[in-house]
Amino acid sequence: MLLLPGLGDALAAGPILRGLERDGWTMDVLLMHPPVREYLEELGIVRNVTQLPLRPGVRDALGAVTELRPKHYDLAILPFPATRWQYQALARGANARLLIAHEYGGAADVIVRSQRNRRIPLRGGHRIAENMRLASAAGLTAGPADLEYWVPDGWRAGRIPGLLGLHPGSMAWKGNDAKRWPYENFIRLATRHAATGAPVRFFVGPHEEREAARARDDLRGCDDIEIVQQPLADAARRLAECEAFVGNDAGFSHLAAGLGVKTLALYGMTSEVRGAPIGQAIALRPSTCPACHDEGSAGFECVRNIGYRCITRDIEFDQVAATLDELFTAQRVDGSIALEGPYRLYGKAHS
Repeated sequence: MLLLPGLGDALAAGPILRGLERDGWTMDVLLMHPPVREYLEELGIVRNVTQLPLRPGVRDALGAVTELRPKHYDLAILPFPATRWQYQALARGANARLLIAHEYGGAADVIVRSQRNRRIPLRGGHRIAENMRLASAAGLTAGPADLEYWVPDGWRAGRIPGLLGLHPGSMAWKGNDAKRWPYENFIRLATRHAATGAPVRFFVGPHEEREAARARDDLRGCDDIEIVQQPLADAARRLAECEAFVGNDAGFSHLAAGLGVKTLALYGMTSEVRGAPIGQAIALRPSTCPACHDEGSAGFECVRNIGYRCITRDIEFDQVAATLDELFTAQRVDGSIALEGPYRLYGKAHS
């Protein structure tokens, strides 16, 4: 398995992970992001992990291939999204008897076709649906929970009524921070909720030192607001105790939904149809500006050069606050996902 993107995409690869475990496969994983490694270690389903740096060079890639190639794998699987030809090159370098991937076109397909392969077309819809179809192409046994996130049981915890979780961050690599709703709005949400006498947990990633320092200054004296900066497993258990959560289109929002927390995820340049959190979740994207980022994009850039207004301006604070109030009063939230539909790839529309 090549789980090269972040935690949210690893969760969306659940149908493949579950199928491999269900059918008794021995599994090795190649990855880049430390939270993905922590997630897999907590699931306890992986034999070996090979980890690349976040910005791997040619020497790093050759080192990984040199480690993987002698193991003579029966199967190599490249879950969605994996549009970069470099991902296909790594999968090809593992030299498995069969390589299973989606059809992305261009150099990616040329590389995959250079060995025995099974490729399936993209059909749009949610990322987990694309991976469910990939699991089927691999011949893996399906199960009733395959359209749900697979979250380690040890991360679950009982709810604390009224507890709000907030995460203002996202992965910063490749410009992912352009997906963030303004930090100041998260501070306003925290102080607004705390003013009612209810507790707040303000989550920052273990490596978000600058954000943590800023939050400590901005929230000084707010006794009902706790700043949580812990390793993923510990933070996940603290997150599971929240009744409601607000975050960006980032792995922590997907994790919150997977833990059963009523989740409000904020979307700007990315498609909420492609990547809404699965579970008790609302994916909010009120902007009339079409989502300009797709899985084939090299980075996160405002293609219309209007200052990322889809996330910075079109999602208004009052709308988020009102939706959050509704989450707290709702018994449960019934989210839904599309299994297929129109999508964009390399900036072009497909249907």
